[in-house]
Amino acid sequence: MSRYSTAFILIVIPVLSVFTGSAQGGIMGGDTNLALFGRGLYPGDDSTFECIKASGFTTVILSSFYIHADGDVYSGDDKDPIIHNGRYSGSQEWRRRVNSLKQGPGSVRRIELLLEGRWYHQPPNTFDFIQDWTDSSKTVPAITTGTGSNSTLYKIAKALKDELGIDAICIDDESVYDSASIVRLGAMLHKLNMHMTLCPFTKPGYWKSIIDGSQQGLVDAIYVQCYDGGAANTPGQWNHNLATTIPVYPVFMCRGAYGTCASSHNSKTPAEIKAEMARFKKDYPGMMGGAIWQIADIKGYAAMNCAVQYPASGSAGSISQYMGQLKDSLKDGL
Repeated sequence: MSRYSTAFILIVIPVLSVFTGSAQGGIMGGDTNLALFGRGLYPGDDSTFECIKASGFTTVILSSFYIHADGDVYSGDDKDPIIHNGRYSGSQEWRRRVNSLKQGPGSVRRIELLLEGRWYHQPPNTFDFIQDWTDSSKTVPAITTGTGSNSTLYKIAKALKDELGIDAICIDDESVYDSASIVRLGAMLHKLNMHMTLCPFTKPGYWKSIIDGSQQGLVDAIYVQCYDGGAANTPGQWNHNLATTIPVYPVFMCRGAYGTCASSHNSKTPAEIKAEMARFKKDYPGMMGGAIWQIADIKGYAAMNCAVQYPASGSAGSISQYMGQLKDSLKDGL
């Protein structure tokens, strides 16, 4: 082999180690990303999944999921694990439904799974365990620590990818805030050709340290909570604070949240979301999408017949109609 060929290989190999975007389930910078958080989808039903496929949303973020001390993973909607001993053990119907989201005609191009941790004063879970388990020097009963192919966390992530087609893991850490362990987790996801996204509402310094410590392209979306504790957040502010080219998307809580048609925890109507999107876009011209929290509240809105019982909340009379209005509120606000 000539010295010119050798030099060429030395140049190309590092480039190939960087994520290339949509070919690997990534979000391309110029694409519009309309995301729907999916708490309330486990195990779900065929009609709701068909509504999602036809809704115009491009990303579904399955939520919320928790890691327990024994290494099992649970949906917040159920009492049995979806992953047990490193293997998928959840509902086969849910598995089929999730895998159907990107099959055939429909708008969904990407599926994420949100890991949620404890709130204050709750027992340790998820990010407490990730903090300990990504450290191979630690010994934890019944857990294989580290991020190698035999580790507990690697087997969890591999099962999510292989069985459910998960493109990215969404990090919703609201208590532990240990960036080093999340960076280690992200490096492990990189090995599995997966992405990682962030879902902050406070502490921009923590999230910036994750971005700065991660491989280029690994973190490809930031979903900023613009409700409840993050009600004052704006994506432009976060884009500035994080000093990043990674796309930042606002997340809105819709009416129907907390069992009421009225506003609760800064939940908003479709009209209010559209107005906020327009305001955010003016401040942050690079904004290319947004997100809605969550399916369970969309179902609740329809079940409570909010359009009739509380007309100020909106006009949708069904799950599919409300889902469509919420999607339009994000898109039209751009």
